[in-house]
Amino acid sequence: MMNVVLVHGILDDGGDFKKMAEFLQDLGCKVFLPSLKPSSAILGIEDLAIKLKEYIQENLEANDKFTLVGFSMGCIVSRYYLQILGGVKNCSSFHAVSGPHKGSFLAYLFFGRGAKELRPGSVLLEKLKDTEYILEGLSLYSYRTPFDQMILPSKSSHWPIAKNHVAYAPIHSLMLRDKTVLSVIENAVKASRLYS
Repeated sequence: MMNVVLVHGILDDGGDFKKMAEFLQDLGCKVFLPSLKPSSAILGIEDLAIKLKEYIQENLEANDKFTLVGFSMGCIVSRYYLQILGGVKNCSSFHAVSGPHKGSFLAYLFFGRGAKELRPGSVLLEKLKDTEYILEGLSLYSYRTPFDQMILPSKSSHWPIAKNHVAYAPIHSLMLRDKTVLSVIENAVKASRLYS
């Protein structure tokens, strides 16, 4: 059975993943939905990434492989976990849905350490860019919608080292229900089964 860990965005607890979680369960996947607190990221991205690592250690066996899906801020939390905290060793693929890889100008409207780290050019985002080589060999996918109101500009979700897909969801949260996104994830899950 394929394990899939879904990592939510800012001010969320994973509720936005309801449709995707059901879709993955119908494919025979075992779905994990951590609720990382504080979801405002006021304590920073590293804090949430450490909590993601602890959740995975507590809920999966030490050698279990898993697919990681991050949404919005959850993409950056996931990347910190994979690149800085060593999570890459058990991850078979990573899907970044509407992730602010180059930051979002909307982050200037939020307070706290995490918001500062999601601004374009932040020290944390540069650190992640400089350590992307750690992800070599991992199947990487990135998705964006040109209509995104949260990731500004929306092209910040284009991740050069990943297979990039453009979807046309009219709003940010609907990316998790978008047929293009779900179809690519489905194909990746099926491919992972063939080679596992």
